[in-house]
Amino acid sequence: MTLTASVPTYRDGEHSGESITLATDADVTRLAELLAQPWADTGSIQSAETVLDVHLTDTWGYLQYAGDAGYFITDGDPESPAIPSEADFPAGSGLPVAQVVSALREFVRTGQLPGSVPWRDA
Repeated sequence: MTLTASVPTYRDGEHSGESITLATDADVTRLAELLAQPWADTGSIQSAETVLDVHLTDTWGYLQYAGDAGYFITDGDPESPAIPSEADFPAGSGLPVAQVVSALREFVRTGQLPGSVPWRDA
């Protein structure tokens, strides 16, 4: 399965966006590198049945899933801050970045709710 991630950007005073085709682990690495940039906002990966929103900071990663399995947000570290964005990730929903990137790789492989991270109802 090949998915596409859309990432809104704000660089040099201009709103824009980038898209990345996701089929391999290397593609997920490229997405993570893009999302880690200070001018990138929350990314969205969509298929016919699901949407997985992802946001990365220097320390924390956030996921929000909507699909056949339900509507969930990562059940993260209580110390992680809220991230105001289109997805509005609440405080306590952030996980270490490496764990979120691993979950993204799982999602790209399976198209299903990643089991490698804890979830709670959104």
